Amino acid sequence: MSDNQHLADEPAVQGMPDASLADTAAEARIREALRRKRLSRRLMWSGTVLILFAVALTLLLDAHSTAHAPITTAHGTETAPVAVGPHVGLRAADFTLRDLQGKQVSLHGFAGKPLLIHFWAVDCPTCQAEQADYIRAVRDLGKKAPAILAVDAWGETAAYIRPYVTKHAIPGVVLVDLSHAVFSDLYQSIGTPTAVYIDSRGVIRAMVTGQESYSQIVANMKLIGA
Repeated sequence: MSDNQHLADEPAVQGMPDASLADTAAEARIREALRRKRLSRRLMWSGTVLILFAVALTLLLDAHSTAHAPITTAHGTETAPVAVGPHVGLRAADFTLRDLQGKQVSLHGFAGKPLLIHFWAVDCPTCQAEQADYIRAVRDLGKKAPAILAVDAWGETAAYIRPYVTKHAIPGVVLVDLSHAVFSDLYQSIGTPTAVYIDSRGVIRAMVTGQESYSQIVANMKLIGA
């Protein structure tokens, strides 16, 4: 066998290293692509979490700023309170009672208007002593007088209250609090008469327990925008 024949019989191996390198490079590219894909997913999830956090924070700050946003009223620029309670500076608690005809009346039905809640009773001696000045103040203010919810707080029945209201021309919408739930529990009042002066934003501006004079009643009604 000649040298040339021997060389011809040798397997051709010159191309094998190139193929192996190509395979290695392809695997490297695949690994790099997978790594980038995983990184992209992590970044995407991180970005989503950050976006959700930013949205939640924005909503929280917006709610906070809205609740405490300065509001211009007849009393000047103020910060709107959030809490509801039976004290000056807080929002008046909503309630529903029946009037002398049995119709349900709610506080929220007077939203946007100055309002006086006047807790009283037919058989209350102090209420009777205040009555003349109270009625005169309402009459003198005329159309400027606030809306009035005259809440009987002694548990007297509508049938008992109705003749007295008609005889003495008690102003406002007369309501009956038979269970004392509004008078004693919701507004934590301890005596009659009790006057709760509420401005057009639903904020309690003054609370007075006991007899008020004519000038005091007028001044407190003007305080809430009358």
